[in-house]
Amino acid sequence: MPTVWYTGSLYAPSPAYPQGSLSLEPYVQVTDPWQRFDSKGRISPAPGQKTLVQYSVVKYGITDRLALNSLPTLTKSWGHGQQATGDQFNDLPLELQYNLIKANPTHYKPSFTVYLGFIAPTGAYRGLAKPQSGVGTGAWFMRFGLQSQSLYNVFGHGARLRVWVQERQPVSSPHLHDITSYGTTTGFEGTAHPGAFGNEGFSLEFGFTKRLVAALDLYGTWSGSNRVDGVYAKTNSRISTHSGWSTSYNIGPALEYSWTPNMGILSGIIIPFSGHNTSRSLMPQVALNLFF
Repeated sequence: MPTVWYTGSLYAPSPAYPQGSLSLEPYVQVTDPWQRFDSKGRISPAPGQKTLVQYSVVKYGITDRLALNSLPTLTKSWGHGQQATGDQFNDLPLELQYNLIKANPTHYKPSFTVYLGFIAPTGAYRGLAKPQSGVGTGAWFMRFGLQSQSLYNVFGHGARLRVWVQERQPVSSPHLHDITSYGTTTGFEGTAHPGAFGNEGFSLEFGFTKRLVAALDLYGTWSGSNRVDGVYAKTNSRISTHSGWSTSYNIGPALEYSWTPNMGILSGIIIPFSGHNTSRSLMPQVALNLFF
């Protein structure tokens, strides 16, 4: 198998890492909403606030098969005639990853890793000063999924394929009051019932050399309907709303370059090409990959 120093593609999750290994991958991403997919998938102009997202994939190998993975995230929004927000700490994902089957590149045998964890409601979601400050859901979610990775020799060049499916299932219903990330305003009291969400797809990485790699993600995301029930105290008007299901199908071309087997950089852009009931945002991003 040709030697290639992969960093990983923009979106695809990675398998569990060996015991004692530590991976740090800080990302900087700009989300620029410029259009929207309606309920029938038609595109219309819908510019909104830009968001700067800084998140870091942090993974530690507990054993040769079991790893701990976390994703602390900060966001900041500005533009579109609205007041900018400060840095906001989002909800915090944390999960265990277990490698059921290890890869065997000689026989093109893929690895299989299962994920199980949770998302803690650490992001602001209620009692907000302004709607754009809402970056959390207020709910606990279970995280689970499956990932497979395999390596191939393609005309003397190394290539890597990743395939995955992931879901996040809510296990609590947060209380809401006043301005919230669910679209309520001052004077509201009620409860949110967030929908499940998830993603699935595959990524391809092709090594031109051992240092330079072309990467491509092709994946879909989906989100179930959020329900909000409650009352506005001053008018005693009750509401019950549903956001509806949404989907987005995305492509993410990128380039990877590594100076050493343990250090590299990744840069690319994620572009939604189809979907319904969701914003269409360009997402350029750059990441540094460090492996110890």
